[in-house]
Amino acid sequence: MIRSVRFPLIALCLLGAVRLSAADMKPDSMTMTSEILAASAKVSAALAADDLAAAKSAAAEVAEHANMAKNAGIASKANALAKAAKIEDARKELSGLTAAVEPLAKGQKDYVVMNCPMAGADWVQAKGKTQNPYYGKSMLTCGGPKQAK
Repeated sequence: MIRSVRFPLIALCLLGAVRLSAADMKPDSMTMTSEILAASAKVSAALAADDLAAAKSAAAEVAEHANMAKNAGIASKANALAKAAKIEDARKELSGLTAAVEPLAKGQKDYVVMNCPMAGADWVQAKGKTQNPYYGKSMLTCGGPKQAK
């Protein structure tokens, strides 16, 4: 009698553990949004610092998180930036990545969508001082929060 009760009980415990670990591995959309935004802000900050290597690394991180969230649009834009050969190319790719990421930033308290009128382009950054990724150190504070249309 004890053996016949023990086996189903052990099987149920194992099944429950497998289901819990599978649920833990499933990306939560809020967590993925946060990860994508954080990595996207790193891209902008790296370009503002004129650091192509860091921008490419952060763009690869955006792509990784976007793939986990099954967001092919963001992933493809991030991958394009990650493959940029020159900083000018990365800056050109940033506007497409920003357009894809911008909807995720709406309503987020820690991020702001900025606009550079000279470049005619937007970027997402962590709240704080303006850090223009399109002109980097040469015009770091050019731009401001994007006005809602």
